[in-house]
Amino acid sequence: MAIKNYNSCMETFPLPILPLPNVVLFPHTVIPMLIAEPTYIKMVKDCVLTDQSLGVSMAEPIDEISGPPRYTPQRVATMGKPIILEENEDGSLRILLKGEKRVELITTEQNIPYLIYKVRILPDLREKQGLTFHSPQIARLKEILNYWVEDTIEDSLERESFFQTLESVHHIADYLCMFLIGDRHIRQMLLENRSLHERIQMLSSLLRGEYPDCEDHLVINAMKEFDSGEMQQYFIH
Repeated sequence: MAIKNYNSCMETFPLPILPLPNVVLFPHTVIPMLIAEPTYIKMVKDCVLTDQSLGVSMAEPIDEISGPPRYTPQRVATMGKPIILEENEDGSLRILLKGEKRVELITTEQNIPYLIYKVRILPDLREKQGLTFHSPQIARLKEILNYWVEDTIEDSLERESFFQTLESVHHIADYLCMFLIGDRHIRQMLLENRSLHERIQMLSSLLRGEYPDCEDHLVINAMKEFDSGEMQQYFIH
């Protein structure tokens, strides 16, 4: 997936990068993770020790004829603060990762013992009109998220705690993007889009039906074709 030209003038800074094959982390979200790879265990522990964030980037496989599979991180990722919940007997870590900001990976600063990239923050674009919970479009998307929460979180206190974290439209959109969109390339496309209004429109088009079978696969395929440049263009004269 080609990175868009964001023309960001933000300052750059180093950030440890955790590349994961199928995970697209979004700002305004919290996800549990199990870290078992020794390299990434060290990364998490170093970040916690220094009160530092790390970046999660969806990893794309590199086509190779032989050898173990290798991955390259996407150029747009999300930085987040790791919180260690438990260290297991085998050394693996159960953590929570709280998504903070969208970042662009610029250049590699370090490969060993783990990846560190020079990055810059990619904030959302400033838009003239705000979005509120009361608009029909947002209300419908929130209802879909509510169904997902009721279906996924069994404990009533945990559900109530989750609902209290939904303080803005950003929270609703980002949780829907991360957990309700099945196609990882579409999730990455949503992450790369810096307009909240456009992300809401995309979600409304993608999630047309009733939960849980609400994804419109025709729209998903059309978006993927358009993003890859494979969709035939029609011109009206």
